[in-house]
Amino acid sequence: MWYFLGDREVLFVEGFGLRLENLREKAGYTQKEISFKLGFSKNTYGKYEREDLEPSIETLIKIADLFQVSLDTLLRDEEPAYLKDYRSMKEILDLLEEAGLKKQSLLDVTSWSTLGKKELQDLSHYFNWQVQQAAKKQD
Repeated sequence: MWYFLGDREVLFVEGFGLRLENLREKAGYTQKEISFKLGFSKNTYGKYEREDLEPSIETLIKIADLFQVSLDTLLRDEEPAYLKDYRSMKEILDLLEEAGLKKQSLLDVTSWSTLGKKELQDLSHYFNWQVQQAAKKQD
């Protein structure tokens, strides 16, 4: 939440410093390395982690971009639903690419729109059957 401290607007989000620390450690960096990557003095990022210093909105955007997370994730530790769906779709498309399948054919909206309800249901049933078969092979 944004609060006013005198005439200055400041950010206070519970657990923000801990989220910063977790993101940094997950990425394998020190506080100084992150400070330099973001163009700050060597101790600035540590001050954000300790919540001794409040980042500007521009700084929040830089940090979110560096860690490749949304501002929602950075500030509230919640990923918006659209972003979860996007990440899931990207993982699926990456798996298809690794298998040598072209993404373009699966993303062709024109082709999908030619399919009726029954064809889409048939595709869903076939996919589920294939998943079951693969699971049996793994057992």
